[in-house]
Amino acid sequence: MEDRHSLTTEDLLKSYTTDFERHIIVSALRRTSGNRTAAAKQLGTTRRILMHRIRKYGIDVSQCRDPEKHPKT
Repeated sequence: MEDRHSLTTEDLLKSYTTDFERHIIVSALRRTSGNRTAAAKQLGTTRRILMHRIRKYGIDVSQCRDPEKHPKT
């Protein structure tokens, strides 16, 4: 990531918006233990749009799952 001090106001706003959007998506996925349909519903969007954003931000959904509910086999 670029040094935020060298960004224009517009680029800085985009950067903060991206960080915030990624954060709320990860939070919703953690609350739903990685359930994308439930997370999309919590966020007031569709699963399709959520999947697009997960790919866009490179979010690893497996890191959002509760290990007690989804033990490794």
